[in-house]
Amino acid sequence: MKSALRKLLLLISIVLMASAASGCGTGSAKSSETPKPNDPVPEVAEAKEGDSAKTNQAVPVKTEEYPKSAQERRQLLETVGALTAANCYQTYLNIGFIADGKAKGAYIDRDANKVLDSVLSLLNSVERNLAALGKMDLDKQDRESLEQMRDLSALLRVQGKELQAYWDSGKEEDAAKYDNTRKDSWAAIGKLTGIGR
Repeated sequence: MKSALRKLLLLISIVLMASAASGCGTGSAKSSETPKPNDPVPEVAEAKEGDSAKTNQAVPVKTEEYPKSAQERRQLLETVGALTAANCYQTYLNIGFIADGKAKGAYIDRDANKVLDSVLSLLNSVERNLAALGKMDLDKQDRESLEQMRDLSALLRVQGKELQAYWDSGKEEDAAKYDNTRKDSWAAIGKLTGIGR
């Protein structure tokens, strides 16, 4: 039973990663434009009968600069922080699922590396956006939180690379490095999210 549940969770994780990596849910397939981290997000108006509702496309409405108030800015930063923390937690889990799957023979080398590469690719995307956020005018507490998230993201990247190094070498010292970084990542996730306290 545990094996079936583990395989189901692994399959769900892979499908979610593949969907995200292929761009599913990132917008219209007709649009070749990718939003830039600093682009303002347009407000979307309710579609009226006879408008673009037939095409299922949102109608952008021109508005003033976002966020409008300090309260909205605070909410935006908190949301970005929560989503980044959730992404780091999920990345940690995914790396562990992949490591376990390969150890149990559920993956051949090529497939395990491919799935791990997709997880690290998504992490790259988050890191680029966090770097862009770092260019904003942030107060001391927000800047410290951002740096904590960036440090955790970098640690997760090292964890993934050390897992790949262990797979490539098969050496116990590389396995020990991976395991130590995995423990450091978990401690950093606990510090960021409060999990395990």
